[in-house]
Amino acid sequence: MSGGFESSPEFKAMIKKSARDRYIYSVKRIADWEEAWSLKLNDGFVTTSDEEGNLSMPIWPFKEYAMKCIGDEWENCKPQKIYLNTLLEEILPNMSDDGTYVVVFKVPENPEVVRVSADDFKNNLLYECSQLE
Repeated sequence: MSGGFESSPEFKAMIKKSARDRYIYSVKRIADWEEAWSLKLNDGFVTTSDEEGNLSMPIWPFKEYAMKCIGDEWENCKPQKIYLNTLLEEILPNMSDDGTYVVVFKVPENPEVVRVSADDFKNNLLYECSQLE
């Protein structure tokens, strides 16, 4: 990464915020920009799992935040834009059917994240979109 958004005060401030603040920010930004970002490896998006084996797909509001998480674990991944309609109408319903959660705005500096069901994330996004109209 070089210059640009990742060197902005907004970027630097957001990666230091609490998981809850990053979640709220993400929902607002994804609704406003009508896109989200995740990491893609080969034909699919990356997932993480917790101690109980529950799968989660990480989502970020901007490409630069997703790129910040490409490290040893995901070194062969590439950031992938997801249009809001695709997220709401295809990806989140499929995740819900599979029981896969959403991890929102993971940052390497802080292991704390908000993990929500795909249905809850979809409902939060739909609510935020309704506030923009």
